[in-house]
Amino acid sequence: MLRRAAAYARALLRNKHDAEDAVQQAALRAWERIGQYDRARPFKGWWFAVLRNCCLDLQRARKSTRAESLDGVDPAEDRPNATLDWSALADALAQLSDSYREILRLRYFGDLSYDELAEALDIPRGTVMSRLHLARKALAAMMPKENP
Repeated sequence: MLRRAAAYARALLRNKHDAEDAVQQAALRAWERIGQYDRARPFKGWWFAVLRNCCLDLQRARKSTRAESLDGVDPAEDRPNATLDWSALADALAQLSDSYREILRLRYFGDLSYDELAEALDIPRGTVMSRLHLARKALAAMMPKENP
């Protein structure tokens, strides 16, 4: 789960060192607040909510103005896609709304299920399904079409 957390943090923060800081901060914060975790809910969703908040806190603190980049980030290292144009993906993601970009990052970089997404984003499962569907559709429309 830490590898996915690191990939998600790097996708969100666009910087390896910032991502490492955020994951470490999230681990500390989760440890300090483990008593607040509700065992009836998905742990992974709770953990990614903590991580997401740490990433957002770090962004606000550093007022990051770095360009959107996914260099060196592979959301599925165990399933590499040699044909994926990471530059085109980064450009397309940058054009999406914050809510679409966030749900796609959590789903594909964090590998969160629908229930875990609902927990991490604090939205109903039905909203997760519709938002993810619309985000995928919007992203697909922005990606360059391959010539056969």
